[in-house]
Amino acid sequence: MKHLKIIILSIVTCMLLCACPDKDENENRYISFSNKSGEKIGYQISFGKIYDIYQDTAFLCNMTSDNFIDNDSLFILECPIRVDNWETDLRDLYYIQFLVLSGEKFSQYISAPCDTIRKYVPILHTYRLTLEDLERMNWTVVYPPGE
Repeated sequence: MKHLKIIILSIVTCMLLCACPDKDENENRYISFSNKSGEKIGYQISFGKIYDIYQDTAFLCNMTSDNFIDNDSLFILECPIRVDNWETDLRDLYYIQFLVLSGEKFSQYISAPCDTIRKYVPILHTYRLTLEDLERMNWTVVYPPGE
């Protein structure tokens, strides 16, 4: 009887372990953002549907926090908890947008109303990246962009 319990327990354990899906080596949980500008920058991250990608670029209200990257620093953006990897999150016709803002001005106006930030904090660069863009960039976004 004892051997039967061990055999059944072994079979159940084997089935549970075999049922766990393997992680694909090509799945990416992180996007790296590297600041090589020589100055501290501010940033804002948002998502959108690809069919909206040509809308005007604007600082989005109610999404502000102390989002800064120092010179020669790297920011790592982890994939949201609701999905396992960026491929899953972005493949369904989504893109990710990084607004690069003047760090000096953003520091000055970070607690100001949104319309004040839009008026006085310049957007230095906008990245609107699809899954294909990120794969091509090897999941690393560099500011300022290369030639």
